[in-house]
Amino acid sequence: MCEEKGLHYKGVLEVVMPENYIAMFNAPGEEESRAIVTKAKPVLEQAGELIRKGKDLPASKVGLLDKLKSGPINEGFYKFYVKADAFFATDACTGCGFCVEACPLNNIRLNDGKPVWGKDCTHCMACICGCPTEAIEYGKRSKGKPRYQCPKDETL
Repeated sequence: MCEEKGLHYKGVLEVVMPENYIAMFNAPGEEESRAIVTKAKPVLEQAGELIRKGKDLPASKVGLLDKLKSGPINEGFYKFYVKADAFFATDACTGCGFCVEACPLNNIRLNDGKPVWGKDCTHCMACICGCPTEAIEYGKRSKGKPRYQCPKDETL
């Protein structure tokens, strides 16, 4: 795909970060999240250094399971599960518009002070995990689950 677009493939690097996909999983608590991010920092620093030097990232072995996950399993998951239909705002919503600003696909708009989701959702969870009042839910699946937002400070 990179060749088709006229790009030079530089590789991939696995970076384990805290879970934020609360439509299916639980996000870790603050202490566990910080430990995960702290452990990821050297990997990110290594990647940054390689990129700065114009070098490729270390080669990684892609197995049959990896190909299945990124191929038919991923396609089926997006076709049948990744939809915005189940997102809604509870009465705790203040109409602040954070979700509108956070959505990378511009898929959310405010209607009478409440968020309304369109059809172009990638399930990034930016809206639900970043809501300052935790007013956004994904059906019953997110009810009572902690939200995770990567800290913006440099002190990790």
